Amino acid sequence: MKIKDKYNIYKNKYPKYIILIKVGIFYEAYGEDVYLLNNLFNYKIKEVNGVNRVGFPISSFEKVISKLKNFKINYLIIENDEITRKKFNLNNYDKYISNDLNIEDRINKIYERLKVLQNNSKINDILDEIEKIL
Repeated sequence: MKIKDKYNIYKNKYPKYIILIKVGIFYEAYGEDVYLLNNLFNYKIKEVNGVNRVGFPISSFEKVISKLKNFKINYLIIENDEITRKKFNLNNYDKYISNDLNIEDRINKIYERLKVLQNNSKINDILDEIEKIL
């Protein structure tokens, strides 16, 4: 089973928790949790095979957990397919996972789509509409 699949199983069961899975000498997060980690720690979001992920080394683990506790964000730590640490009833997950967190990612995707369309006969119409909005 892929790490992303494991993440999805836990995320479906605990949707308001950040899920951190130990992978070798790193902890990784997927899905919407990457935007939360990017926002709080400025960790770079990487896309691999269409899947967004964020990772950090074991050496940063206590710093991450401490900050999650300070911000009152629920979390689950998964190691060897088992929950090894958890913090419940903090309830600020939704506060830090808003859609605004992924604004840079959304802008970059629009930019890439526009680049693909640059030789399309309708590109000027599309750009005109965007410029009207701006």
